[in-house]
Amino acid sequence: MRSGIRTWARGAGVALLVVAVAAPLAGATPADTSAQPGMIDIADLPPDSLPWMGGASDEPGWNTTGPCFWQYNTNDIPVESVWSAGFNTSETASAYEHAVVLPTEAEAVALAESLRQHYVGCADRTRAGNTGDIVTGYDHGSIAVEEGATAGGVHIAYVPSWQGYRNYLYGVGRDGNTVVLVEWESNWTQPDVPAFKETVKAAVNKLY
Repeated sequence: MRSGIRTWARGAGVALLVVAVAAPLAGATPADTSAQPGMIDIADLPPDSLPWMGGASDEPGWNTTGPCFWQYNTNDIPVESVWSAGFNTSETASAYEHAVVLPTEAEAVALAESLRQHYVGCADRTRAGNTGDIVTGYDHGSIAVEEGATAGGVHIAYVPSWQGYRNYLYGVGRDGNTVVLVEWESNWTQPDVPAFKETVKAAVNKLY
């Protein structure tokens, strides 16, 4: 089994996806983006054999992110509009939450769709960077909460097999002008998809 749960792609050449945030609708009143939305806590995370640690940051910014997010271009998103939470166990798993508060709902709709498309392409980008490994992408469907959420995942079986595997889950949801992204990763634990979808649902519900 590979040591360290943050080791990811072993190759370069991963394409960048530029964030396309829609312009505010004519006549729309921009919302206040400075207030921190509600965030998930340890009790909301999928169960694990080891205790979870961590929580939400008191300062805005992207902070730690999961592997599929590393190639996402965030240059057009002000860091003061982003709130993050990071969690981990001592060995088995990590999880991340990012809530982005945008001036208008139209911008939030555009960002949520941009993030979804980026994550849908995660398996292909990972496959290109992990030549020889077996990479499988999963669509885990929608989640009925507020303006909606979706979940997916990636499984990597490393070749040769003694190097182990990695599982990764992601979810994107929205409530009004705020978008939330939740990520989970492990090279020890099999993903509990129903529990993770409950985590995403809790993340959306806790925004406001």
